[in-house]
Amino acid sequence: MVTGDLWHEIHARYKLKEPKKSIARGLGLDVRTVRRILRQKAPQEYRRAKRSANVLTPWADYIRQRLAAVGYCAQAILEELRERGYTGGYDAVKRFIRPLRKEAQIQATIRFETPPGRQGQADWGQCWTWIGGRRLQVHLFVLALGYSRRMFSVATRDEKLGTFIRCHTEAFDHFGGIPQEILYDNPKTIVLARDVEGRIIRWNNLFWDFCRYYGFSPHPHRPYRPQTKGKVESGIKYVKRFLRGKRFESLDHLNAALAAWIDTVADQRIHGTTHRKPADMFAEERDLLMDHRGKPPYTIQERTFRQVSKDCLVAFETNRYSVPFRYAGQPVEVQTLCDQIRIYHDDTLIAQHQRLDGSYRNQVNRDHYLGLFKRDRIPPWEVSSDEVQIRDLAFYEAVGGVR
Repeated sequence: MVTGDLWHEIHARYKLKEPKKSIARGLGLDVRTVRRILRQKAPQEYRRAKRSANVLTPWADYIRQRLAAVGYCAQAILEELRERGYTGGYDAVKRFIRPLRKEAQIQATIRFETPPGRQGQADWGQCWTWIGGRRLQVHLFVLALGYSRRMFSVATRDEKLGTFIRCHTEAFDHFGGIPQEILYDNPKTIVLARDVEGRIIRWNNLFWDFCRYYGFSPHPHRPYRPQTKGKVESGIKYVKRFLRGKRFESLDHLNAALAAWIDTVADQRIHGTTHRKPADMFAEERDLLMDHRGKPPYTIQERTFRQVSKDCLVAFETNRYSVPFRYAGQPVEVQTLCDQIRIYHDDTLIAQHQRLDGSYRNQVNRDHYLGLFKRDRIPPWEVSSDEVQIRDLAFYEAVGGVR
């Protein structure tokens, strides 16, 4: 393409009797281009050549409508097009989508601010850290208030629904109230099914009952739009930076340090977006949160059935817990309440333990074995790993035969 300025430059030099080859060398052009421009009586407007229709032309509108829903995935679009009769290949679809994906990526995102007390955002994050001398993965629950950016965070062993609900109640107590609505990702623990637009949502019944009990409205964000809950996403990254490189004696130690850091550092920093301290902004939000202090805590119990092994231990979540020896070989029910493990037989509580951190560990109460071993027998907690290898099988027969 030759600009109007270049056209005038060439014609001006030619009128000054400069040779065409000299003009071409001076302007870095081919001499044939110079001759062609000199034949023109006026600068020519650039006209883009019309593209001929290709195999995707009939599907263009459909592709544009479906792109956001499938996350701009060319393979997903290809599968949908083939169900509708498309006979072309994958490369054509990929080339068609590529500029549309880039256009979507550079679109400006409008920051959505909420009034005080209106919204909170909750989500999970995962992080590896050192606990009790071992490198373990912890799950980080974070609930951030949309207006003040004040947040609550706690580390847990899992992301089960019971844990999720318990984290909520701890967050409500931390804030002294509840926002009117809480925005979530779409975890399968709470959102069983939904359409892309969010018009039809099937919630987990237990979680829905929990929301109704406390009176707040749950809202899942639209798929493929993580920026919708950017406040809690930023909070998770912020908490991970605090944990980086630190060592803790236990999960309780970690959570105590995390709570102290939130109160003394996270709440007192100048926030990068609001340019104010979350603690100061929370003073404007505190009285607008819904008061929940008159309600008894919402509690749920997880129930699992297990068989007691011959060595009087019950396996639960990769760890094992002892029960009185007379229940060896019997079916029992394991219930969890917060950090407690409770074991029942025929609706009678037979053992209670503190929930163990990590995996493949044993929690043994020596009283559970009293009366089982004679003086010439060695209790299992006093046996080394080498002795276990050569133990007489009569030991297990003795344990397993007790009723």
